[in-house]
Amino acid sequence: MQRRHERDTARVAACAARLEVLSPQRTLERGYAALIDAQTGRAVRTPNALKPQRRLTVHLAEGSADVSLADVQPRLTDTI
Repeated sequence: MQRRHERDTARVAACAARLEVLSPQRTLERGYAALIDAQTGRAVRTPNALKPQRRLTVHLAEGSADVSLADVQPRLTDTI
């Protein structure tokens, strides 16, 4: 019974560690940002969804900023 409890505890800890790696907050802590369209409340995934003067919320690891988009420049090549 004790071994099973220890094994289950180890499994739960391993799952928690995997979830932590996948956490959106951890992604932000690695230097990424999440862009949210202030009008729709949806995540911005492509520059085609953006228009100049559109209001966005930029989520960073330690807070957020409301910004106004000046220009949109779609990627011209697939080099990135």
